[in-house]
Amino acid sequence: MALAWWHPLALAVPMALAAAAIAFEIGTMYAASGLRVSRGAGALLAAALVARWAVAPEQQPWADLAIGVIAAYTLLRQLWHPRMYGRFTSWGLALASAAYAGGLLGFLILLRELADGFWWVALALAVTWAYDSFGYIVGRSLGRRGFMTHISPRKTWEGVAGGLLAAIIVVAAFAPVLGYDWWLAVPVGFLSGLAAQAGDLVASMIKRDTGQKDSGRLIPGHGGMLDRLDALLFVAPAVFAFARLAA
Repeated sequence: MALAWWHPLALAVPMALAAAAIAFEIGTMYAASGLRVSRGAGALLAAALVARWAVAPEQQPWADLAIGVIAAYTLLRQLWHPRMYGRFTSWGLALASAAYAGGLLGFLILLRELADGFWWVALALAVTWAYDSFGYIVGRSLGRRGFMTHISPRKTWEGVAGGLLAAIIVVAAFAPVLGYDWWLAVPVGFLSGLAAQAGDLVASMIKRDTGQKDSGRLIPGHGGMLDRLDALLFVAPAVFAFARLAA
């Protein structure tokens, strides 16, 4: 939060590193399942996608060119690999992991550059934290009916309801600060909560596809970077859409 308050560039640096870590983790998970993945390329592209929004508008075409060159090079590099199967798949997974991690986290940088950008970033983070925390608490204490258990066995409808209510309350709390009508808290909080849940389910899907319990071991006792930021990946663009509509 302190970095977000200071300057958009100060926020871009840790977000670029986080995006790189997520892309690398995804590559590592799929590599463990038997697929060869260009993990380094995915990480580099993910960081570049976040950094693209931190540069001045007149410099963004050059950033786009650099991203395109990196993407093309990583494809051409497959030509020299002696293995005859899976080379294009390796490249495709690198691009997909980069777009997923860097493309979505980049919306936090766009949020920070808006008027009252710090508070919009704070709203995205607060909604994510509230949904995750209260969804977990309510699900653990009151959960009875399973929700999307084929993807995430411990999810319950009660937990989803608790998370959605918390998201609505958080969006309502930010109304006086950001100047939007308080009644918007219900639809915006509901949709932001759904975005958080979608992010969590997508990360669970990746882990289930690859047979992994956690995305990594970067944070001892808490898993990898994806485990920590999965919901934020989807909340950031949802809040950005609301911020632009409310402007």
